[in-house]
Amino acid sequence: MDQDKKHLKRLSQIQILYGILNLFVSYFYYQEIFVLVDGYRKDLEKNNPEVQVALLIGFGFILFLIGIAILFCIILAGQSLALYENYTLCLVVAIAECLIVPIGTIIGVYTIIILRRDSVKKLFAMPKEESGSS
Repeated sequence: MDQDKKHLKRLSQIQILYGILNLFVSYFYYQEIFVLVDGYRKDLEKNNPEVQVALLIGFGFILFLIGIAILFCIILAGQSLALYENYTLCLVVAIAECLIVPIGTIIGVYTIIILRRDSVKKLFAMPKEESGSS
């Protein structure tokens, strides 16, 4: 069980670090995209109705918010891994993380492999006092 606790602790640190780094990368990426879209929006307005332009920009903003929500879920899953709670959340986030190619796929698959162990499932099923996470 000590090896499982080590793996979960390391995995927790990796998940949190990965989520935070992706938040910063996403922020700078979308900041640059916003500058590019501003010029593109002016060109679109010449040829298309305003409603269509608003829909295109709104759709991009919604995708941005979904991406940020996924990154916050990755950070929350990392914290949950450290505390041995929310097994289902950790597993669902690991599966979703596999879609973020290539690093997210590696981390997601590794997380799924660790979480599928019976000894890890027992750690998550233990009351907090017994698992020694506090």
